[in-house]
Amino acid sequence: MTGGLKAGVGRADITPPVGIAHVNWGARTHDRAEGIDLPLWLTVLLLAEGRERIAIVDVDLGVVPTEDCEEFRQIVAEEAKCAPADVRISYGHTHAGPSWEVGRFGAQEELPGMELVPAYRESVRAGLRAATQTAAAALRPARIAAGYGKSDVSVNRRLRTPEGRTVVGQNWDGYSDQTVTVVRIDDNEENPIASLVGFGTHPIILAHENRLISPDYPGVVKRTMEELVGGTCLFLQGCAGDQMPVEGLTADLGAPRRIGKRLGAEAARVCLGLRTRPTQRRFDRVVESGAPLGIWVNDPLPETEPVLRALSRKVALPVRNYGSSQALGAEAEKWAAASGSIDRSRATPQEIAEVNFRAKRAAMDAHWGELCSGRTQVEVELHGIRLGPVGLIGAPLEPFARLGAEVRQASPLPVTQLAGYTNGWEGYVATPEEFQSGGYEVEWATPYAPTAASTLVNAALAMLRDLAASG
Repeated sequence: MTGGLKAGVGRADITPPVGIAHVNWGARTHDRAEGIDLPLWLTVLLLAEGRERIAIVDVDLGVVPTEDCEEFRQIVAEEAKCAPADVRISYGHTHAGPSWEVGRFGAQEELPGMELVPAYRESVRAGLRAATQTAAAALRPARIAAGYGKSDVSVNRRLRTPEGRTVVGQNWDGYSDQTVTVVRIDDNEENPIASLVGFGTHPIILAHENRLISPDYPGVVKRTMEELVGGTCLFLQGCAGDQMPVEGLTADLGAPRRIGKRLGAEAARVCLGLRTRPTQRRFDRVVESGAPLGIWVNDPLPETEPVLRALSRKVALPVRNYGSSQALGAEAEKWAAASGSIDRSRATPQEIAEVNFRAKRAAMDAHWGELCSGRTQVEVELHGIRLGPVGLIGAPLEPFARLGAEVRQASPLPVTQLAGYTNGWEGYVATPEEFQSGGYEVEWATPYAPTAASTLVNAALAMLRDLAASG
């Protein structure tokens, strides 16, 4: 597509200092990051068409709370000269990144490395501002194309043990969505400006035994795409709530490279097969040589003006009774104190891991108990972007994979991705039948009732219909 569409990208290095708190895993026996596996990036893609300006931001962090995403969006909006509602913050959800927020989900202020978090947060804000300025200065005419691929690097992660317990682990017989969404953005000469790769599987390859900062496999996907295709790649984490890589829960630094290269190579295959300048093949002539040569030519096809639009809506999701917020809060305070006061020089690794996981789990229970207290529903933001034939829907949730597939299959737009990890974090949304099996995603990591899944799907499809009608 051509016409008035413009695109520009900017990137900042947001790698934290060694020694920062690294407490994303309850089973860990360390508190500080001891090194850097791969640098962390923050990438801004700015799109403009007429008076419309939309920014997509890809951040190599684990969880960015909703209130922080609101601040991020305001920073981008100021530099990009658009409304905060026209900014999408997407985070890759690496579990090997730094702790972002003091005092949340077991990240007690007293833990070693927490003293480095406030200054790190400031550096990320500065990087966000600088990357947006670069993207705005780089705006130039652009064309787009999009398509789908398939990658078998993901598997269901709700494993049923022989004892009947549901745990996080590779469930080879469970449902897995292997769809890769690829958007290519070129200049008018079909030189790559940027690409978007959408895929849904948890970046939990590097787990509690890993002591290094890493973007996990999404960082390798971006590096692979940029090597094979060119331009700047952004990764959009999809509906990963019940998905994990076929290699995972390890400290093997080779594993995210293998998974990321496999996924990146498939995305590159799709991207390299896309043409942003539409043509139609026509047989032209025969050239006599040593053999008669049949010559085909590509005739340009008429191009339509691109449609660029963003929508933001509140969706009310039903919540359940999570228990006494007062009792859950007291339990969280007890375990937070235990985690902060344990003598790490004398305690065994098993004792440290025990108190850490209990503190993290109690903190999550207390958070949901407070959120659900006195409520029957909670509003979250559903964010939608139309980029020509592409519909990108995002929510501050961790949806199960079937929900993404359902939305994609019923979408009125040719290429669609429903993604979580967008503009904040407000918990998992599981399919109704999974509540019967129990496990982390439905017991400790969500406030929502089973009917929240259909509410989310219906709202996403309604938004897609409105985006499609905008053309």
